Amino acid sequence: MHRIEVTTKPNGAGRNWLEVGHFETDALGRKQWIKKNVPHQESKLTVDRQYSARGETIDWIVIIPENYPFTLVKVNYDRLNPKELEVLWDPEGNTQPETAREDKIKRIFELAAGNDELTELLKELL
Repeated sequence: MHRIEVTTKPNGAGRNWLEVGHFETDALGRKQWIKKNVPHQESKLTVDRQYSARGETIDWIVIIPENYPFTLVKVNYDRLNPKELEVLWDPEGNTQPETAREDKIKRIFELAAGNDELTELLKELL
């Protein structure tokens, strides 16, 4: 299970909201966003929404199951930048943090190669 915490501003200038969907590449090689649903109406997601006292922002907690096939994005909209997508969770990106972590651990041991005391401490910690 993956947990995402994010705040959105649904009204006014600089508003943003969450969408569930996927990216599709068209015939010209451009990446297009295809919206499927909104998180609070998606049955496979566990969603908790808390509105601020004046209702200006929404604090989201979204729990995504391991085999969830769709991408979760935050859509930012304002007059200067009509539609900007910020990817919060991507099904293909699930394994990347683990491999990035392993690469970082490998690099730490490379840097500490000459210092036996540091190497032993790293082995204990990791």
